[in-house]
Amino acid sequence: MGLANLLEVKESGKNTEKFLKNYTNRLISLYDQKGLPPGMAVTLASNLNLFGENMHAKFFGNLDYSQGFEVPEDPLLFQEFFSRIDKNSRYVRIQKPTRAKIDEFTLQYNFIRGLRPKRDARREDVKLDERLDPEKFNYAKSDCEPEVFSRQSNKQGSNDLLYNRYPFAPYHFLWVPDRKNLHNQFLDSKKDSGIIERAVKFVSDNGLGSVRLSYNSLGAHASVNHLHLQGFFLTNKWEPPIEDYIKNNKIESEDFYFRGARWIPAKDMERGLKESIKEMNDRYYKGEKISYCFYLTPRGAVFFPRKHQADKDYFENLKRARFTTGFAFFEMLGEIICPNKELSIFDDREKVAEQIRELYNTLSLHK
Repeated sequence: MGLANLLEVKESGKNTEKFLKNYTNRLISLYDQKGLPPGMAVTLASNLNLFGENMHAKFFGNLDYSQGFEVPEDPLLFQEFFSRIDKNSRYVRIQKPTRAKIDEFTLQYNFIRGLRPKRDARREDVKLDERLDPEKFNYAKSDCEPEVFSRQSNKQGSNDLLYNRYPFAPYHFLWVPDRKNLHNQFLDSKKDSGIIERAVKFVSDNGLGSVRLSYNSLGAHASVNHLHLQGFFLTNKWEPPIEDYIKNNKIESEDFYFRGARWIPAKDMERGLKESIKEMNDRYYKGEKISYCFYLTPRGAVFFPRKHQADKDYFENLKRARFTTGFAFFEMLGEIICPNKELSIFDDREKVAEQIRELYNTLSLHK
């Protein structure tokens, strides 16, 4: 098997081709592996889906069901997969994600993403610095080992790169520093100074061209309490709406859709990130119910101070806006993941745009 519809990245660097080969070759090789945990069917099907490819039903025969399902929702996903097996070809037919412009924003209908387990992403009581429970799902568990497609090691530590099990961007991956250390999804500007520096270097000094890294804190719809950033590549046919604002230097302008966002230029990225993270932690420890996201690019970083996911006004608006399950880092980039096509792309676009802006306004800490 090969991937016929490889995605052409927007900008290449000296290490881009090697990175993408590791990504695609490992994905293809999963077809021939035996004894994989059942959850790998979700990983393979969802990642092939972004390339416009379908998983063959024969893969279900490679799984070791004695390992059990990772989460209670997985059997429901399997039911969906089985119901979509083409009787003639035996491929699992799942519609590729589709995108629709809604004013300056983009709505992405993504069927598989809509079925992922919520975990901490909707908890009202989750703390910014919640301790990691090793009994709960984390990326060090054996179920995740087959998802590792690359590892980078140096004197500072190691970064494992894993497939995102529910991807929504080209070559979507997880960047997990020192994975076996079981670090919670919390950054301390001093203790984690080296990790922050490694993340900045990954996008700015790693020869990967149009690679991007993003972060959700707990309380900003992070679903897994294990330190990780989300990575992907811009392609010639896809980039999130925020990239236009970055090119035109409008992140901190009145025209930007999220009030209070901060632009940190590349030359100040490490220092600026650490200062912003420290400020948010200090405010949290003083009693503010807040969270944050950030977006790393070779040109600089966008930092989003925001309200906690349990904020009452935001939560009420979220219930009314049926096209989204919550504004995490990707939504902060202007692209909203929608699990239900009928309630989004064919809905009243003017009304949807108004609800999107209302959600941004509610989340903002800007006075």
